[in-house]
Amino acid sequence: MIHVRGLCRSFGGRVALAPLTTHFARGRVSVLLGPSGCGKSTLLRLLIGLIEPDAGSVEIDGVVLGPTTVGPLRHRTGYVIQDGGLFPHLTARDNITLLARYLGWDSARIGERLGSVVERARIDPRLLDQYPGTLSGGERQRVGIARALLPDPPLLLCDEPLSALDPITRDELQRELRDLFDALGKTVLWVTHDLHEAAVLADDILLMRAGRVVQRGTLSDLMEHPADPFVTQFIRAQHGQLPGGGR
Repeated sequence: MIHVRGLCRSFGGRVALAPLTTHFARGRVSVLLGPSGCGKSTLLRLLIGLIEPDAGSVEIDGVVLGPTTVGPLRHRTGYVIQDGGLFPHLTARDNITLLARYLGWDSARIGERLGSVVERARIDPRLLDQYPGTLSGGERQRVGIARALLPDPPLLLCDEPLSALDPITRDELQRELRDLFDALGKTVLWVTHDLHEAAVLADDILLMRAGRVVQRGTLSDLMEHPADPFVTQFIRAQHGQLPGGGR
């Protein structure tokens, strides 16, 4: 579904993403894992066209990302960021339905889809008329997820959406999202620095460091067949956070 060819980006002479050629398969959850500043969020922003590459290309469902295609491709992509990225002057309902209203959906279609995503994201309907400032962190994140899901996009890009939540809420949402992704069958790219989160969510992990992919594979691949000493170092540093205390 997604093909990346020679994609790279620097900021002020510092390499944020070294030339990368890879692909992401349809219907799988791929986790971009690594420490802060390793290039994982830069890659996500390049994939949605928020920044332009220095070189290389992105192709989504046979369409190359560019000035004339970025708008339509964004409308087919759900984007979730930390704390939901909600507009504080809009109610939860208006935040969730924002893109649908912009695209000119009629009220019946919006209402039907709203009911579906509110149920999927496990949002109490009584919260829909509240503003983000009155919601808890977990509730705001659920609203952000519902907003991303409302137009039923085939692709979801998630940039550390759970990192600011308390451990209990975070663990609850991780497991709910794994079930949700399994049920919906969407292609998901998920950014995190947390090994436990990757263990719960990922079908496929890309471990990154200094703008490069050090190793790609399942968690078992990384643990049992590390391609670089950094892979072992990174896993050992968080090993106790794995489900069951590490496997």
